[in-house]
This record gives sequence, C-alpha cells and structure tokens, in this order.
Amino acid sequence: MSEKVALLDASAFWRLGSPGLDPDRRAELADRVARGLVAASTPLILETSAGSVMPAADPGDLPRLWISERSEQRAADLQAQLRAAQQHLGVPPLDYLIAAIAEDHSADLLHYDGDFERIAQHTDLAASLEHLAPLGTLP
Repeated sequence: MSEKVALLDASAFWRLGSPGLDPDRRAELADRVARGLVAASTPLILETSAGSVMPAADPGDLPRLWISERSEQRAADLQAQLRAAQQHLGVPPLDYLIAAIAEDHSADLLHYDGDFERIAQHTDLAASLEHLAPLGTLP
C-alpha cells in the first residue's frame, strides 16, 4: 500500500461504493481516505456537483490539490503531445488538467478511465497512475 497521496478522479470517485469493487480494495481506500492520503481537486468538485445525483460522500471533505499556473500550462502541453501523437480525439479537456495537477503535486492519479492510460502512454506525464480496479471490471 502506497503512502503517497493519490488524486481522485471522478471516474474512480463514482465507483468507490460499487458492489463490484473488491472488499479488500474498498477497505484499503477507506483507510487511505481516513489518513488524508486521497485528495480531490477543483475538477472533481465541479464534476461531482454538476451531476443530477449528489454523491454519497462529499469530495469537498477530502484534502485539496489546487490548480497552479504550472498545472494549467502543463495541461496544454499534455494536450499538444497527445495531438502530435494523433491520440487526442475524445479525451475531455479536464482530464489533461487532472493529470497535470497530479503531476504538479507529485501525487498518484487514482482513476477508472482509459483516457488517462492514453495520456500516460503517449506523453511524458510524470504522475503515476493507480487503477481503482482493472478497467472494464466495474459498471
């Protein structure tokens, strides 16, 4: 189990209570949340509060990793790199920003979203990716 802070993406946030999530994994994540090792960012707050269903837990209660000028510039750089690799279509703009925020804070990126895999594979993203669960195993 990592002692490094993980930035939580909405793709993972909405699945934290999934019945398909391994109970040991759920317990591990609950422990990390309790110890302040899972963080939110402004994009997560905006994404979860924009939905038609309010989340069971308030992501605003998590420690916050803030957007910096560097992460804004880095998000544009990641998008340019993905565009140069012709892999940018369909990747939401917020995903670049979330990846850049994780990198800027030296945090892992906790997600359940193949777009982050594409960003990591085709750019020089320095943030480590952490899967909530293997992709395709949760609803």
